[in-house]
Amino acid sequence: MNQEFKKNYQIHTKKTLNEQVYDSLKQMMIDDVLKPSQKLNETDIADVLGVSATPVREAFKRLAAEGFVEIIPYKGVYVREYTITELKEVYQCREQLELLALDLAFPNIEESDIDNLIDDLITYKNSKDLSTSVDLSNMLHDYIIEKSNNKRLKMLLDHLNDVIVRDRNITAGDECRKMQIHEEHIDILRSMKAKNLEESKLYLSKHIKNGFKYIENQISNNNKD
Repeated sequence: MNQEFKKNYQIHTKKTLNEQVYDSLKQMMIDDVLKPSQKLNETDIADVLGVSATPVREAFKRLAAEGFVEIIPYKGVYVREYTITELKEVYQCREQLELLALDLAFPNIEESDIDNLIDDLITYKNSKDLSTSVDLSNMLHDYIIEKSNNKRLKMLLDHLNDVIVRDRNITAGDECRKMQIHEEHIDILRSMKAKNLEESKLYLSKHIKNGFKYIENQISNNNKD
């Protein structure tokens, strides 16, 4: 755990200490700093975050309850590696919830917003910066969820996206898939601009299914190596 790691994930918010440690650890997993199957050392993490072992231990319990880590008696705490079946379940839930969000959002969508989103996608289409690519991938989905005006739905999708966002980091580094995502997003946005709800939902559903197929193939190929 180097200085850059400490700089990015140090405790600095006004939340309770337990919440801060939980947030930092979860973000490390989302950013793939803490990798699937990696064993987590309670003392090392406490030292890096500048806290005692107690809030780290409490964060482990909360993360285990949410499925992000696995606590194995007499062995330690490990970052969970999701199975294809588990990821399929996540993507299935995400698809249905985002389609609901699109239904709710449609009356609130502004044509000028759609134009701005399309302009941003085109402007940064060929960006080589990984964080920019991830932000672009999130942008459309965040907009739909925001316009749904449903806080409970947003909370449910946020929880699913904590699992999915790792995959977006993977796909953002694949130029071929990145271009496919770009075209899929443009199709969704143009249908939204045309106020064609059913077509928008078809494109959104296809986009999410394609996302899962890509990750499924990646996992299968990695398991062959």
